[in-house]
Amino acid sequence: MPNARAIKTFVLLGGLAALAACGITGPAHDAPMANAAAVVDMGFTSFEPEVVHIRVGQTVQWRNTALITHNVSDDASKAVNPTDASIPAGATPFDSGDLKAGNVYSHTFTVPGTYRYFCGHHEDDAMFGTVIVDPAL
Repeated sequence: MPNARAIKTFVLLGGLAALAACGITGPAHDAPMANAAAVVDMGFTSFEPEVVHIRVGQTVQWRNTALITHNVSDDASKAVNPTDASIPAGATPFDSGDLKAGNVYSHTFTVPGTYRYFCGHHEDDAMFGTVIVDPAL
């Protein structure tokens, strides 16, 4: 009959092998959209890159590459500090809702100008980003 120590070692090694097979380095995420003009990764408490430049009619995709829930919004009415978000005149605010690890959100910009957005879960950590939308060619 095997001893208890050998059984514990076998179970521990089996569990580690299962974790390695699943990948423990972070979440998988959807591939960038083929038509996304810019892709922004949501890290632990930052957007990367923090500033993107696109043209009217182009799309930005945000990917939650962290193991924590994020969101992305430029709706000042949802901000703790309304100056953390801004949109140009004539634009409609966007809000992704909660994005769990690996989730993506895309938004197509139709009004030129500067959009300042935030993560509602990490606004106090200064998790902000900017999209600068230039007129179409």
